[in-house]
Amino acid sequence: MMRRALGSLGLWTMLGVVALCGLGACSDGAAGAAGDGAEVQAEHDATATDAAKGDGEEGDGDPWAPDVADVPDAIWAPDDAVEPLPDAGDDADDVSGDAADDVALEVTVPDAAADDAPETDDVADDASGDVPDDVPAPPTGIGPTCFAEIWDPATGAVGPDYDQFPVTAAEHCWGTNHQDIQSVDHVVFLGDSVTVGTPNLQHVLPTDNNHFWRNELATFLRDHFGLEDGGFIDFGLWKTWDALSNKAGKLEAGDFKSCAKWGARTDDLLAGGGQIHECFPTGGSPQRTLVVFTMGGNDISKITQIGGEASPEEVAAGYPAAWALADSTVAYLREALFWLKDPARFPKGSFVIFANPFEFTDGTGDVDACPAAGLAGYKDWAQPEVLEAIVVHVLEGFMQAAVDTGTDMVWMLEHFCGHGFVATGPDADPNNRCYRGPDAALYFDDTCIHPSDAGHHAIFEMFRDTVLE
Repeated sequence: MMRRALGSLGLWTMLGVVALCGLGACSDGAAGAAGDGAEVQAEHDATATDAAKGDGEEGDGDPWAPDVADVPDAIWAPDDAVEPLPDAGDDADDVSGDAADDVALEVTVPDAAADDAPETDDVADDASGDVPDDVPAPPTGIGPTCFAEIWDPATGAVGPDYDQFPVTAAEHCWGTNHQDIQSVDHVVFLGDSVTVGTPNLQHVLPTDNNHFWRNELATFLRDHFGLEDGGFIDFGLWKTWDALSNKAGKLEAGDFKSCAKWGARTDDLLAGGGQIHECFPTGGSPQRTLVVFTMGGNDISKITQIGGEASPEEVAAGYPAAWALADSTVAYLREALFWLKDPARFPKGSFVIFANPFEFTDGTGDVDACPAAGLAGYKDWAQPEVLEAIVVHVLEGFMQAAVDTGTDMVWMLEHFCGHGFVATGPDADPNNRCYRGPDAALYFDDTCIHPSDAGHHAIFEMFRDTVLE
């Protein structure tokens, strides 16, 4: 289980406090507080289960089907008790969202090399090869397999429990391996500013963009699948950013589209910003399509804001508005993923890869570590352990959505930990739990919340290797 495996309390709390909060950082009082976030989330999940069933109604207790006023009734999940969108295909995969806790994780942990085995008189030298009872078995699961450098259950740290879902982790451990991505004809980029690309002090002009992970990945996919890029002018414009539209400089170039937008949240995939409808105006595509995106940081930022502004009555009630927004964040993502995987909309097949959101403090909550991080007007949470529980809830919801839809999620948060402003540079803290050594690259630029050149390249590698495996 990873719930007590990754990061200090600050990692999950500060993902809420600083992940894509704009150039400013949220107030740091919430960052240093310790609490019982796992228990808070368990209480919420139990409440969500009862609410999902309703009084006198049938239901499966899916916590990702919130009863919130601002969530359209048309949001649907892989459950017969929930009506699909009016225009959704009837052939969408109907995979149960209730993953059993005891499902075996499909991760292969390499055996230790025989040469590395210690010689000891305590190990019997007989034909049976029995291992003494006092030799512990190697840890298994996603934490020790894919995040060994930051996985330490002895700290009692709270993190998402990915092992509760039947996840197939990729051998490269950048993310999951739920799809066999082949013969792609069409590539669509959705998401937020991390996908679009943004200016910084090193790259001021929109034409200075070859370092964007979106552009690196598009170039790779063009060559790998033999796609058309639309030519020098169209592809060149497509790779830029436009400060007026907050999107790419051109919607389409050859076999590539980008409908991502700065500041986007999960509801912008379908309902609010309509990114999917913009990129698929006919309701799907006759081409074999790959969709990639980053999303979720702006949602957590909004959750952080409304929780900090909660009245004493709302705090006493357990932050219902913040929990509702967390549930709708996951519900909107699920809605979009099922739309994108609907075989009726994509008769030749579709593939989807998305990433969970990162944060820049290496799990410490020290927002002052980034020189440009000024206060953005966010207020402290009266109960910061609830913020932590909500963030874990969202991250687990993203993971379950990938499992239920057969899509792939890249673990961007986990792999960026140790590449923030606390664990890198001349003043790096070697005692930071995510510390990766003196040569670890900084993955964030001077805005604190967007990738540096090295960060963009790391995201490119994560998506590229997920495509290849």
